[in-house]
Amino acid sequence: MLQKLLYLITFGITLLLYLFLNGNIQFTSDPIPPLGKFMSPFSGAWTSDTRSEHASFDLHINGLKDKVEIMYDEHHIPHIFAQNMEDALFAQGYTDAQNRLFQMEFLSKLAAGELSSFIGPKTLNLDRDRRRRGMKYAAENAVKGWENQPNYDRLLRYIDGINTYIKSLHPKDYPVEYKLFNIHPEEWTPLKTALIFKQMSLTLAGRNEDISSTNLVNILGKETFEFLYPIHQNIENAVIPTERPYQFDTLYGSFQDTSGFLDKPILKTYYEGRAKGVGSNSWGLSGSKTTTGKPIFCNDPHLSLTLPSIWIEAHLRTPEFNAYGVSFPGFPGIMIGFNEYIAWGETNVSQDVEDLFRIDWANKERTKYMLDGKEQDVTLRYEEIKIKGQKSLIDTIKYTYWGPIYHTSDDGSMDLAMRWICHDVPDTDEFNTFIDAMTCKNYDEYLASTARFISPAQNFGAASKDGDIGMRVNGRFPAKRNEDGRFVEEGNNSKNNWQDWIPRDQNPQIRNPERGFISSANQVSADKTYPYYYNGKFERYRNASINQKLSEISKASPEDMKKMQYNDVSLKAAQFVSMLKNTIQSDDIHVDLRDLYSKLTTWDFSYKADKVEPIILEKFVDTLHAITWDEINLLRKEMDVKYPDDWRLLELIENDPTNAFFDIKSTPKSENAQDIVLRAITYTLQDVANQISKSDKVTWGQYKPLNIFHVTRLPALSEMNIPADGCADAINATAIGFGPSWRMVISLEDKPKGMGVYPGGQSGNPASKYYKNMIADWLNGNYHSLNIDATATDLHKSAHSIIQLNPEK
Repeated sequence: MLQKLLYLITFGITLLLYLFLNGNIQFTSDPIPPLGKFMSPFSGAWTSDTRSEHASFDLHINGLKDKVEIMYDEHHIPHIFAQNMEDALFAQGYTDAQNRLFQMEFLSKLAAGELSSFIGPKTLNLDRDRRRRGMKYAAENAVKGWENQPNYDRLLRYIDGINTYIKSLHPKDYPVEYKLFNIHPEEWTPLKTALIFKQMSLTLAGRNEDISSTNLVNILGKETFEFLYPIHQNIENAVIPTERPYQFDTLYGSFQDTSGFLDKPILKTYYEGRAKGVGSNSWGLSGSKTTTGKPIFCNDPHLSLTLPSIWIEAHLRTPEFNAYGVSFPGFPGIMIGFNEYIAWGETNVSQDVEDLFRIDWANKERTKYMLDGKEQDVTLRYEEIKIKGQKSLIDTIKYTYWGPIYHTSDDGSMDLAMRWICHDVPDTDEFNTFIDAMTCKNYDEYLASTARFISPAQNFGAASKDGDIGMRVNGRFPAKRNEDGRFVEEGNNSKNNWQDWIPRDQNPQIRNPERGFISSANQVSADKTYPYYYNGKFERYRNASINQKLSEISKASPEDMKKMQYNDVSLKAAQFVSMLKNTIQSDDIHVDLRDLYSKLTTWDFSYKADKVEPIILEKFVDTLHAITWDEINLLRKEMDVKYPDDWRLLELIENDPTNAFFDIKSTPKSENAQDIVLRAITYTLQDVANQISKSDKVTWGQYKPLNIFHVTRLPALSEMNIPADGCADAINATAIGFGPSWRMVISLEDKPKGMGVYPGGQSGNPASKYYKNMIADWLNGNYHSLNIDATATDLHKSAHSIIQLNPEK
């Protein structure tokens, strides 16, 4: 009897252990990986080695037209040699999946709002946000438009390449993250590619300031609001300088009826802010300003830095074209790169193409709403949110004439619908933009190729070895007038909607400007003479630094351009320190703090990782805003608001020092700008002095280190606490999790020469030496040659992996 009892106990413990190790039993609210499967010697993490990265083999592929060779060089960059475009795209899909499959899967599920299905309840709010924003709806509409366009088969061939790789995998071959989360690769579809595209659209064109602007204009009044938040900056270096007046035969759209603007604030609502540093730099020099007499083109997009990197590098070569550059894993073509004739790249336009409308409900159930005097039914979209370790949830999203209801209020009086351009069904083959770019032989062909692009709007810049340099604010824009889209609008009148589109030839653009260079750093698109209204979040300081340097250059080399991309001097810092020195005297500073004050006022404004001065400056500016705008701070308890821009605060201090906003309401004294500046700098210096007294070394690199997170944000797979030079306002625009995600310099000589680097590596396998091998080079200003001239014969001896794809007989 005792023996039988011991057997039952032992069996029970073994069963429980088996169930626990295989993920069937959870002891915490946060699901943990099934340790039995994860540690399995047959299919677990042990089998996720890197040997496949060095393997050479042949495959026979159904649908392939001709032989394709894929050769990996010393940086693990695939050089694809094909005989036609379709086979080249198939091979690009294959190599993207071979190196970045989990990243692609993760990004598509992030966009779709499906992370909780394998991560658990921690990502539930994020999933809900993506669904209420209509991300999957936007991707579905994209596919609807794409599949009716010419060359859709090109996209399908790229996707066939991805699926060919997926089908070749056995469980032991799955990337380690699949084993960690106990999931398996799913078939790739056009919808998944569209989801990745829409995720980037969200990053670049998925923000607005409608709510905060509406709140402020209703609380402060129109006059004060316009005084603190003017539409135009006092100094603007537009992306497209006006060398001749805008003279359009016809203007489109209609003037906005301002009575359609919401006339009350929106209390305690959800608001998304754009992180500083999300942007890009791009410039091109004409041959008259270079040592070679040929154009130089440079691009460094500033995006979220991740592991695996947001970009994947590739070289595609056929008898018809030879192109090299980077793209998003999961999307075909070369987004930023060059071929034997031109170089091209993009920066974010930053215009607002996302507007909010208050819904006028017609019934208490909120299933009917008023539009143009008639009741309209909402369209209900039921979405199941699967949650690992829990029961699924059904989220009901209401769609209106405007788009999805994105913000809801308790009583329905402030329910807001979103009108976002990225929800629209495209009427062009926009997916083909970066495929056709690879084949362009001059700037005219590039303009024609990129005219199909809709959103997210980008400043498309290019240079050719023929000598052309040019830039176009590219994408589809609503024809707005009279502050249309600046505030939340009433949703009961369709006339408040966008009435027309700006024709592509009326988008701001320039070719071979007299000044000898093109440039963009996310500043305003065009100057005040441009006849259409537009608003957005535009950069102030990087663009001025770039334009100043390019104006002064006479004979620049590619090496000069590399150094310029790493320039970490902040024009904003220079202006604030100048104001500080003009506003107070050093004798006003407490004697114990004068050494620190002297450091700040004699600083060269470079944001080096080993300096303390950047900490003082950033804390000073933050404190100055907080003290000056105490009235606005009080509003934050009830509603979403924003501070006026840095340049506006500087302008007030210098030109209007007795403005009422400098008076602190909580003190009996009537303060002026000098009082506020002295209080802010004293507080800041004392704060930094206290930090120094507690630590031997207080530096910018420690205060705001750079973190390059794994896409899942697992620390063990990330590169954390990197002391990096730069700041969001410098040309080298690094921030805590953002930075130049790809640096590229192309000299358009008779045989174009390219250099590039990004903070990561080609492989998505954390165990691979190619996972993050380029981070050190990226930090230290080292580039590698972009070997566009490589041939199959050249690489046969040096390639560490050669894959030959053959047509199925």
